[in-house]
Amino acid sequence: MKYIKLILVFMSFVIISCSGTVPSIGDEVAVQTTEDNKEVAKQQEVSVETFTVQEPESPPLPVTVFEPYMIKRGDFLTKIALREYGDASMWQDIYSWNKDEIGDNPDRLYPYNFLSLKRESNNVRDCEPEFFDYTIQSGDTAWNLAQRVYGDELAWVIIYVDNANLIKSTDGILQPGSTFKMRKKLDPCN
Repeated sequence: MKYIKLILVFMSFVIISCSGTVPSIGDEVAVQTTEDNKEVAKQQEVSVETFTVQEPESPPLPVTVFEPYMIKRGDFLTKIALREYGDASMWQDIYSWNKDEIGDNPDRLYPYNFLSLKRESNNVRDCEPEFFDYTIQSGDTAWNLAQRVYGDELAWVIIYVDNANLIKSTDGILQPGSTFKMRKKLDPCN
């Protein structure tokens, strides 16, 4: 009888230490008699509660999108990375996102061309350019027109991009009387 009680107490401690919770002892008592010595042994039913630990929900990952970035005179990738992300080492990311446009040499950037920069979708700016009409005059070239309208002759690239179909249809010659689309703001994202 002593041994049975001792075993029951020991088993209770094992259950408590394994479950991490204190078991509740039920009210049911079963009586069992043994054949050998006709002793009565009492057994108590032990129920153990189990529980699961829920991991806290992690915040949703931000959605990223690409936004156009107009290369400025004097830009290089580390300068862009520092200005746009606050981390000059991100130049490698910018290069990998734009390798097809930049080519094999990451030091060769051309002003007024565009790169794609990743932004969180809630930080994307409206970069849709607004235009005004300009009628080509005799003697206009994309070079001098860019200087006069945008203050930089190298911005002829933007004039070409915005009017590519019209320029191609005249074999690259600016025809007096033609109407070009000119941006109100050279870089609408800036």
